[in-house]
Amino acid sequence: MVHGLELGLGCFLWLLICCKVAAQTDTQPRIINGSVARVEETRHLVSIRLRKHDNNFGSGHICGGALIAANKVLTAAHCLYNNGRKRYRRPSELIVVMGTLNRYERPNGTIVSEVSSMAYMNTFSPDSMRDDVGVLFLRKALNSPNPFSVAPIQLARQVTPAGRVCQVAGWGRTEQSTLSNILMTANVSTIREQTCRSIYKSGLLPGMMCAGRLQGGTDSCQGDSGGPLVHEGRVIGVVSWGYGCAEPGLPGVYVDVQYYQQWIDERSGVARSRTSPGLGLSFSLLLGLLTFTATIQYSCRYNP
Repeated sequence: MVHGLELGLGCFLWLLICCKVAAQTDTQPRIINGSVARVEETRHLVSIRLRKHDNNFGSGHICGGALIAANKVLTAAHCLYNNGRKRYRRPSELIVVMGTLNRYERPNGTIVSEVSSMAYMNTFSPDSMRDDVGVLFLRKALNSPNPFSVAPIQLARQVTPAGRVCQVAGWGRTEQSTLSNILMTANVSTIREQTCRSIYKSGLLPGMMCAGRLQGGTDSCQGDSGGPLVHEGRVIGVVSWGYGCAEPGLPGVYVDVQYYQQWIDERSGVARSRTSPGLGLSFSLLLGLLTFTATIQYSCRYNP
């Protein structure tokens, strides 16, 4: 009888989480419990915008990204995907802005570039968020780093242990308010893979990692998508998805940059690339994924 009661309670809690996730339809971005960013810590941060919505400079922001070379921006694949039309956006639909903390201001040193091409994996799934990594190539390359406003950031080349404090930034909402005009940043910690897997089960696929605070209260959220997770001056992750924002026991899920390092390094920008790094899913994992995604609606962290 006790065992049956425990099983029933477990099922109830799982259904409660599923219902909460399915009800999460807010796609606006926010950094929860963050602080105003400093230029010297976020010179690599870019704002990815829809050209047609950015007539009022700053209003077209949909995602963040990290400048990782003179003409190369690392972001999330779902930032490049138009979920409403079920197709990838054309490079001509996007612009990239860097060198300003206030998304509505254009001070000296601000760079605005068109996108010449983009790369993503043909295995990306907007349902499961598998292989949610993308690269934009800028038509206007950065001639030389500006130490006061814009400079590329390097990728991490080693695994970052659990419990390390990292920074995530975005032009998102603060708690339940409207979008922030000012770039905000927050500290989150990397979380053990076993802990993350115990929370998200088969929804945690290869190439994903968790960061946040298990007690809740601080997190990235929708629209902060594509922004970098930075540890000791190097990018270790990319904001991807989550259930709610800053909820206890539900950390944010990030693209694991080291997992895709070779793929990222090989993108040259010569032509649009949709190649896969040759990472397959076992039948059992695929079956688990199909079961999981039939129940859960993911909350992408971008501003459509």
